[in-house]
Amino acid sequence: MGPKKLDIAAMVAAARKTKEVHIETTTPLALLKAKLTANKIKPDSIVLPPNTVLIDDPIINDIVELKPEEPVITDSDIATGMHGESIIYNSEQSEFVNMGGSGQSCVLVGAAGTGKTTATQGFIKKLLDSGNIPILKTDGHKHLIPGTPGIIIISYTRRAVNNIRKVQSAEMQHNCVTAHKLLEYRPEYFEIYDEETKKWKNTMRFEPSRNAMNPLPDSITCIVVEEGSMLGTDLYQQIDVEALQHPIQWVFIGDIQQLPPVFGPAILGFKLNELPVIELTHVYRQALKSPIICLAHRILSGKPIPASEYEDWKIPGQITIRPWKKKTKEDDAMRTLGLYDADKNIKGVFPTFIDNGAYNPEEDMILMPFNKSVGTIELNKHIANYLARRSGAITFEVIAGYIKHYYSIGDKILYDREDAEIIDIYANPAYSGARPQHSSSNLDYWGHNPKLGEESGRWDSFDPDADIDFLLEQAYSSEDRVTQCSHTIVVRLLDSDSTLKLSKAAEVNGLLHSYALTVHKAQGSEWNKVFVIFHWSHATMLSRELLYTAVTRAKKELYIICEPESFTKGIISQRIKGETLAEKAEYFKGKQI
Repeated sequence: MGPKKLDIAAMVAAARKTKEVHIETTTPLALLKAKLTANKIKPDSIVLPPNTVLIDDPIINDIVELKPEEPVITDSDIATGMHGESIIYNSEQSEFVNMGGSGQSCVLVGAAGTGKTTATQGFIKKLLDSGNIPILKTDGHKHLIPGTPGIIIISYTRRAVNNIRKVQSAEMQHNCVTAHKLLEYRPEYFEIYDEETKKWKNTMRFEPSRNAMNPLPDSITCIVVEEGSMLGTDLYQQIDVEALQHPIQWVFIGDIQQLPPVFGPAILGFKLNELPVIELTHVYRQALKSPIICLAHRILSGKPIPASEYEDWKIPGQITIRPWKKKTKEDDAMRTLGLYDADKNIKGVFPTFIDNGAYNPEEDMILMPFNKSVGTIELNKHIANYLARRSGAITFEVIAGYIKHYYSIGDKILYDREDAEIIDIYANPAYSGARPQHSSSNLDYWGHNPKLGEESGRWDSFDPDADIDFLLEQAYSSEDRVTQCSHTIVVRLLDSDSTLKLSKAAEVNGLLHSYALTVHKAQGSEWNKVFVIFHWSHATMLSRELLYTAVTRAKKELYIICEPESFTKGIISQRIKGETLAEKAEYFKGKQI
């Protein structure tokens, strides 16, 4: 028999008399809040039972049992934050601030809502206030600013770095860089002998210019690794073993509930077993007022959310869980999401959302587990195609080596993992390979132009031998012809506002439309509004960690499209095995990947 629920009427009557509400773990908060509001009662205090934290949100029926509240804080416990604000650290945060602020290497881990950012800012401020941090002398480093503190914050992706930079003090904002920029990676060109052609050919690869012969400045005394689960051991060793010729303080920040890296073992797993570890477990009530954070912790609990509860979780403008109406084949699912047929006036989910303002392709993000099938590649084409047709933009067929791409001016793309926009496309005079078809406002992103005959006087737009002829011509072209692209694409990098002209096939083949990203590519980033799509064909990828990572990319609003079975499978499937930090650390080291 479960615990007895309190009489809401009695609680309201008591609150009217004493201005105090006593909450039990079984109290239905949504109903209590509604009754108090209806009776215009505003309690002066709320009394909680032991070991509970109040989640004052109408989508939660009961209080979630968490760690006990911290004891009463005195004035001596109030600290000044990085931006001058007053902060009260809990015991775990205080331990980390004191340990890191004293110059000791350590690891900080914690789930969403546990205050990792606050604690990290606190330890950096304490280090700066200690007077032990030298002024940075960059020794010609291209990406560091002389005269700033000798503390560097790194992460694996530019997206993560940009988010980190936004919450730092003015003196630390210039010291946030990717690990590759810290090592000053740059292209190196060299010749290799091709046994097949019996010729020497030019090739290029990126190599770090900071190494034992050209070390990092010795005025760097501390490196903070944000999103530590994304940094591989190889990249860490290039920094610590080769580029650093002096001892420093290392501080690793991470969330071991998120996806592990896909490229090999993460350094975080090793450091969890080598260095002192502080785990933040106190989930703040303010954080738990966000239904997105509540959902994230429900996912972590491993307790499935049945379809019957989806409506309970819905809060307009904050969170929506929308099930597929029925089990749908891959092609049908993609058409449902992105199809646009002007002749039949048929629009899928996202073209409709674009029209009614529910989805802003310039600001919002769509996340999916896969690139292929019901994945980001095809959905990106659908969205880019609809935006181009909607605006009347000219679409270009761009040939890069053996691949045909379709782009329009204004397309939102990723270039070398950085957000960018195409601002111009024009013919590349150095190219002399197969001829691309004419650019047109009627050319779609799959290479079909239904009005080709009207535009060019030809009616053979669907020549079955066209692709064969294209491949044969490219195969017999010289290397220079194949490495040149049919067009020059001019892109504007949104973070730096700089422009680049891309005319080599390898450069253009590296471009990706970025209206939709895989969850892995989204790690370390966040957007105000995020759409997350799960389909039964994603079954092999679905896990608790993937769902949690996807959900926590949204800051203000989350919209999930899923099949109830797929959502449940993801919640109950734990990819990172283990219950303790040591057990999870073994997984992150790659021993079980």
